[in-house]
Amino acid sequence: MSARRFALIVFAALAVIFLAGNIVVSNWFSSARLDLTENQIYSISKGTRRTLADLNEPITLTFFYSRDAAAAYPQVRTYGARVRELLQTYSRRSNGKVRILEVDPVRFTEAEDQAVAAGIEPLNPEQGADPIYLGIMGANAVDEKVSIPQLAWDREPFLEYELTRLIAELQNADRKRVALITSLPWEPEMASQEAGGGQPYIVGELARMADVEKLQPDFTGIDPDTDLLAIVHPWALSEQQLYVIDQFLMTKGRAFIALDPAAVMAAQAPGPFGMPADPSTSMSSLPMFLQKWGVAMSAEAVIDRAHALPIQTMGPAGQPVVMPQPLFFEIPADQMNREDLVTAGLTRGMNVGAPGALTWTPTPGIAVTPLARTSGETMRIPGEIALSRPAPDMLLQQYVPASRQETVALRLSGKLASAFGAARPATVVAAPDSVHVAASTGEAAIILVSDVDFLDDNFYLEGRARQPLLDNAAFVLNAVDQLGGSDALVSLRSRAPSLRRMKVVEDIRNNAQARMVETQEQLQSELAETEQSLRTLEAKGQGSGFFSGNLGAELTGEERAQIEKFRAKALEVRKQLRAVERGYRTELDRLEGWLVLLNVWLAPLLVAAAGVYMMIRRQRRTTDAKLADMMKAESGKTGGAA
Repeated sequence: MSARRFALIVFAALAVIFLAGNIVVSNWFSSARLDLTENQIYSISKGTRRTLADLNEPITLTFFYSRDAAAAYPQVRTYGARVRELLQTYSRRSNGKVRILEVDPVRFTEAEDQAVAAGIEPLNPEQGADPIYLGIMGANAVDEKVSIPQLAWDREPFLEYELTRLIAELQNADRKRVALITSLPWEPEMASQEAGGGQPYIVGELARMADVEKLQPDFTGIDPDTDLLAIVHPWALSEQQLYVIDQFLMTKGRAFIALDPAAVMAAQAPGPFGMPADPSTSMSSLPMFLQKWGVAMSAEAVIDRAHALPIQTMGPAGQPVVMPQPLFFEIPADQMNREDLVTAGLTRGMNVGAPGALTWTPTPGIAVTPLARTSGETMRIPGEIALSRPAPDMLLQQYVPASRQETVALRLSGKLASAFGAARPATVVAAPDSVHVAASTGEAAIILVSDVDFLDDNFYLEGRARQPLLDNAAFVLNAVDQLGGSDALVSLRSRAPSLRRMKVVEDIRNNAQARMVETQEQLQSELAETEQSLRTLEAKGQGSGFFSGNLGAELTGEERAQIEKFRAKALEVRKQLRAVERGYRTELDRLEGWLVLLNVWLAPLLVAAAGVYMMIRRQRRTTDAKLADMMKAESGKTGGAA
């Protein structure tokens, strides 16, 4: 067989193998994907896969995305592509049960009307630009609809959670059922009355989002259809009630718990018929459960002078003054967990009042995640002193900071063990067919807060309109919303963003900007002083003459020269400011040039250089081989002649 015919046969065989391989892959491995990214950004979590696998009816997701309008904004364009890719992944993993439609809401078209009707809110990146729609509306088989009005790119780590939650809501549209245990005068059934029935703001908001059932002080059981248990400043619970709570946590494993070593506002609220409040209402704890989970709440109250809230009090001379009260303080947004689904979206912080300090020791099977922390300038004081509401100046005079951050809210997740051990206590009454559960039947999720005062309207609402100024209520609503979801939904966590930070580049840019701002501030200060001196002298000059009303105002030659000097100096300072700005721009342009060189040209140049090197090396080897052959042939001729 000739070499040419052999080559043709090999080529034909390879072509057949290639075509056959494509057919096999397209038919049997079309949904297979290999995600080699560091943070697995193109993979969906186990909880999402479980949600998609459990779908029993088709879901239609309409993706509203202004593709043309977003083209001018790389960040929005990249995020839009990321959303589309994730939606396509959902469709593939659901075996077609999730249907994806994409609509481009061009301005002044029916598509834009459709987006507005779906509740999609446009982004307005700059004044005068076309609005950018980036949102999703989902619909199930019975035309129930749920929307994500706006997909903000700064919330990309929570994109998968929001999409999976939307699908879960369409799959199970029933309202969450919450059982409430509290000693506070909360009456959820009154929240629907006019003006909220006089109930706190948070009670009305909870009643809007869920069916809330308040358990009476003598309750002996919890409805098995309850999704979530909310325990807020409970009374001294009986053993029967503690056991009922324990078994709910073993089976359902969902709870929002707010306790307090010094409930200042609750202690000052009047009791029934205007009588003084029961002193026992000033503190609450659940030591049986906390100890079992490896968590402790201090009996002391935490105060924080770094973020103390201003209050009006009496000064030394008896006059009203405003002073910072460290007993009540803010927890800013940057002291909240930016990766947990409950707190990541909170931007306004929370106000708290004399909370306890939460500490924990490692417990097998239980993970603890801090959600909110104080500043590093805290101090602990006895709870009874906190309840007496000492004057701010007295607290500040005796303040000795501990130089540590205290945790006031945390998440517990994992497998829990019953606080009652392996068997039901003999004194507990239970149904004949009930079985004691000694360990969690699934993954538990509990959010624990060591403060109750933060739920008081005075801590976060403004005026008669009762508009929230801070995220106190949003924190609770987020917790109830997330904890009340399915096991698959609760298991979801934030994901790494697809756009990775260029840390070194950002550091260089930030350092350059810091230098520019520092120089600008110095020059601006100098310019302000110069212009003030100039205005003073010019005003004196304008006051000269009979009609000025200032007959004695005459400028001397020295003062006129001073004016010219100030004007020249002002021009010079403005020139320096422009030079600083140009220098900053030049430094950024130089950095961008180096990045383009390294990322765009360096790799091709290295490949080209390697190619040239290999070519030269091969030519040298060929030349050396030819020389060797020539020398060998020459030596052969010489030997033959001999």
